[in-house]
Amino acid sequence: MRNLIKRFSLCLFALALFASSAAQAFPTWQVKVDTRGLSGTALMDFTFLANAGATPATATLSNFSGDFGSLYERSPGVSGSIADGLVLGNEDGGDYLTQYVVLGGWFSFDISFGGAFATTEAVDASQFNATLYTEDFSDFIGTAGSFAAFSLLPQMNGVPGGIEVSAADGLASVTEVPEPSSLLLVLAAMAALGWARSRTV
Repeated sequence: MRNLIKRFSLCLFALALFASSAAQAFPTWQVKVDTRGLSGTALMDFTFLANAGATPATATLSNFSGDFGSLYERSPGVSGSIADGLVLGNEDGGDYLTQYVVLGGWFSFDISFGGAFATTEAVDASQFNATLYTEDFSDFIGTAGSFAAFSLLPQMNGVPGGIEVSAADGLASVTEVPEPSSLLLVLAAMAALGWARSRTV
């Protein structure tokens, strides 16, 4: 009986570690864009902006797929590329990158955010937008606005902030990407509990 209690306590500890890590870090999201009903060349724009009162933060984009073309324009603060991954910041007016794309298929990328914005008292939020424009930048494509948006909300009056996510219906979807370390903790806890139960039978 004592061994069972000990093993059950280990399971609870593993689950507590999982809950703690999940509470301290925001997830990675996968953004998918369906342009199969569209055709021609367009511009896909990534913009990360904030007012001066916002806490510094970064947006990391990776795992791009789709028919991306050449670079149209980027701000000096952007590092990386579509092929290798991008990092945009929200300071000094923020960063942006605009890339040519060929419509007619699926596009996707992963995005995650870094910075202490959710636990720092601030007056301003940050906003990351991913948008499709016509080739001459004169109009939106598929929706009157961004196909995916992330609002980084600061801590206010002691209440921790967070991230609000939205996607344009029918054009884009945003889903959380499971963290491998979190999955391993859950699997380890389940395995330990199963082993403990088998020992008592």
